[in-house]
Amino acid sequence: MRLSERLKEFLLGDKGRRIVVAGAVAVMLLLLLSTVSCGDGGKKSVAEPYAASESAAEIERELEQRLVSLISRIDGAGEVTVMVTLDTVSQRVYEKDTKSESSSKSDADGSSQSAGSETEVVLAGSTKEPLQVGTVQPKVRGAAVVCSGAGDPVVKERVANTVAKALNIGLSKVYVTC
Repeated sequence: MRLSERLKEFLLGDKGRRIVVAGAVAVMLLLLLSTVSCGDGGKKSVAEPYAASESAAEIERELEQRLVSLISRIDGAGEVTVMVTLDTVSQRVYEKDTKSESSSKSDADGSSQSAGSETEVVLAGSTKEPLQVGTVQPKVRGAAVVCSGAGDPVVKERVANTVAKALNIGLSKVYVTC
């Protein structure tokens, strides 16, 4: 007897049917449990996707710590303290769907047209949360650096250039003092 014939007999038999039904029920339960647990497992509220991922203070603190670490490696910088200010915080970007409609009406003395458009945020998944397509990083307003080596003009210039390049801002937005 060939393997396919044995398999066919087993599946058509009473024991085979029970195993197939039990397997199908188990798969259906797993699918049901996975959709239920994904919806509540993260404990996300409906309003949470609109909140910024980090507060401005946390972003500023992280940038300041990284700059202190970087500037302290500059020869002659000495003890370093940094303050960074942000214009905006990080913002999430959501997929949008724009619908346009136009209509035209003819009058006896001429024709007039009107057009309109409507923009909606695209919702994804069974929880109907907005579909996030990216994040806009915060813009840095400026930075102030206090370091013991800033009395030396060469060190002061190196520190200012390092901060400007690291934050991608102009030199006029960086203040360095001792």
